[in-house]
Amino acid sequence: MKVGLSSYSFRPLMQSGAMQIEDVFAWVGKHGGDHVELATLSVAPEGQDLQYELADDAEMLKRLTGASQKSGIPLSGLCMSGNFIDDGERAFQLNRLKRYVELCDKLGVRFLRHDVVPWSLRATEPGQFEAAFPAIADATHELAAHAGRYGVTTSVEDHGFFMNSSERIKRLLHAVNLPSFRLTVDIGNFLCVDENPLTGTRACLPHASFVHLKDFYVRQVAPGADWLQTVGGQAIRGSVFGYGDLPVQSIVADIVASGYDGFVSLEYEGNEPTQYGCETGLKNAKAMFAAAAGR
Repeated sequence: MKVGLSSYSFRPLMQSGAMQIEDVFAWVGKHGGDHVELATLSVAPEGQDLQYELADDAEMLKRLTGASQKSGIPLSGLCMSGNFIDDGERAFQLNRLKRYVELCDKLGVRFLRHDVVPWSLRATEPGQFEAAFPAIADATHELAAHAGRYGVTTSVEDHGFFMNSSERIKRLLHAVNLPSFRLTVDIGNFLCVDENPLTGTRACLPHASFVHLKDFYVRQVAPGADWLQTVGGQAIRGSVFGYGDLPVQSIVADIVASGYDGFVSLEYEGNEPTQYGCETGLKNAKAMFAAAAGR
């Protein structure tokens, strides 16, 4: 198991200028992480993630590869936005994501996780998902077929409120039906659509190409303004991994028992100080994996 962090975990410090991409790789190396997964949101200009082209950002590419080489910490995957639901946007987004597949190959990165709809989109009308699904599936298939020619595996995750739940993402997996398309299994995001994280993770692990770790506090009524409302009206807020309400030890044990032995990224998004949350969460995750493996 290769346990590391997503650059998304450091986004508050990267936004403020307190950390740069070089600092992220150095930090992960110093604290015993095994890899960095790049969320393009953390390096794109604010509000431009859906248009950002890392391949055209020569300076950032040079810094990114230099940081990985200097620290000895590999870049494990790219994690990015995408939008296949908008008829006027679909062709642009599909071609953009194909360019990211080619960039992955140039960088020696074998995993590209992409969205298919904006994170905040929620179904407001009956049948909205069913109407959108064929176009999403077709575009995802075309992208995965392109990725297969480069030895890259694409994936979607249980993300946001529309293309979420184990049933929906497995349905997309079945519709695409290509070995170059798998699932990024985020153990916490199932909560956004009120699915049990333990059973959602179990349902998707056999199809995982990547795993994301996170933890949440869960309340039936929001205690404050900084809580996210789920589809069913629960309130959730990010926590240090191991400090929240998810059954993370059982989930980690399930990951180990499933035979998955790839990259695992901690995505910290709590309100505790960023470096504290990342360091403590990484230590907790590594200890849980070691215990589950009997080491």
